[in-house]
Amino acid sequence: MKIIKELTPKEMSCMAGTCPAIFETDEGSYILIGKKADADKLGIEKRVAAEEVVIEVPKRLIDRSK
Repeated sequence: MKIIKELTPKEMSCMAGTCPAIFETDEGSYILIGKKADADKLGIEKRVAAEEVVIEVPKRLIDRSK
């Protein structure tokens, strides 16, 4: 099982826990929680594989998690 560490900045955390969030895994990847975006409307549908989804998160979520 992956080990997951939350990196979400405190100022972006929500009481209900349903806000955008960022996590780091022990396998060298990030897990993002955000709005599911429509690749067709963004014009990037050819970049998204069948097993992938497009997630949109506030820029500050990633910028402040470093």
